Amino acid sequence: MHRALIVLLALLLAPAAAFAALSSAGSPAGPSARPAQGEASRPFPTSSGAPAPSSDARFERVPDFAFARAGGGELTRADLEGTTWIAVPFFLRCAGPCPSITRDVAERIYPALEGTGVRIVSFSIDPAFDTPEKLAAYAEGLDVSLDRWSFVSAPDEETMHTFLGEGLKFAVDRDPDADDPGLAITHSTRMPVVDAEGKIAGWYEIADPGRDNPKGAPALPAEEAGPILDARIGLLVNRALAVAGLDASDGPAAPSAARSRIPLLNASLNGLSFLMLLCGIVAIKKGQKELHRMFMRAAFVASALFLGFYLYYHFAVLPISGGPTKYNGTGTAKTLYLVMLASHVLLAIVNLPMVLRTFWLAHKEDWDRHKRLARWTFPIWLYVSVTGVAVYLVLYPFNPPPV
Repeated sequence: MHRALIVLLALLLAPAAAFAALSSAGSPAGPSARPAQGEASRPFPTSSGAPAPSSDARFERVPDFAFARAGGGELTRADLEGTTWIAVPFFLRCAGPCPSITRDVAERIYPALEGTGVRIVSFSIDPAFDTPEKLAAYAEGLDVSLDRWSFVSAPDEETMHTFLGEGLKFAVDRDPDADDPGLAITHSTRMPVVDAEGKIAGWYEIADPGRDNPKGAPALPAEEAGPILDARIGLLVNRALAVAGLDASDGPAAPSAARSRIPLLNASLNGLSFLMLLCGIVAIKKGQKELHRMFMRAAFVASALFLGFYLYYHFAVLPISGGPTKYNGTGTAKTLYLVMLASHVLLAIVNLPMVLRTFWLAHKEDWDRHKRLARWTFPIWLYVSVTGVAVYLVLYPFNPPPV
């Protein structure tokens, strides 16, 4: 029976461990990588590619511009001289890659560039709708500094599209027959890095290949898409740092909390604990005390592993990756999430000494007190385990993009 239990645990833990082993440093995208979602039908205007971080390559100088910025005033090329910056064309109503790109910029690139002097500039390609006031509200929702990340809008669409196409060599197309304004504009997802002299230092792909293309191209599986996106973001960040004269290697940037596989592993361990607890209660109801004992020990091991990975994630991973992932829901959804999270954390703290005490009473064969305490320990443990899975699902797969 002990051997069978070990085999069962190995089978249940193997998939989660495999996902956790996929570090966010991943390998670069290979020839099999599919086209980026939302990429414009017009081909990329240059054949420059993406230079390595240490490359001295420079291309055209960005032309003069003066665009209204969120927060008031204008942003000009002169304002950015002496500063390395990354251009991020997007629009608020985008139903394609913009939400996922902006989320990755906010959660991974923006934190990685903190204290470096490298700036980010998001250019709205739908200026008729994206007024400076709307852009300011959007930036506030991202909780970013407008001094480090500017959002700008042109007087009209033609002015912005001409600047992007001719100045940043960034493909943009509008479909006049599109019914959905979120799909009316297609655009490239290669981000220019611009040096302190205003010269483009390369274009770097940043689209998530794990998301469906609005035109119907299927997404890559998560285990393939994650490492590809990690490599793309790492190359972009390290190129910007190198262009700014800061230390950067050819490898990807530090692991991101948003892409770490540890939350998935933790959710799997919570799910395993939940399953073992259910099996344990069924066993004791049938009078199978030895089987009950083994299932409860398995639940304890799963919960102990969860605690270890949880502490490592919060004290070792988050400090170097920009902090925890935020829940972007609003209203009732956010209230319910916070209530669930708070109850999960508080009951987990309360439950730990209860679990230890319950196991100690069983070890001492003090069955009367063991049963009395177990009547409280078991449902709390069960709740903590299942809400651990629920918190992961809400915060990661079902977390809406920032609005």
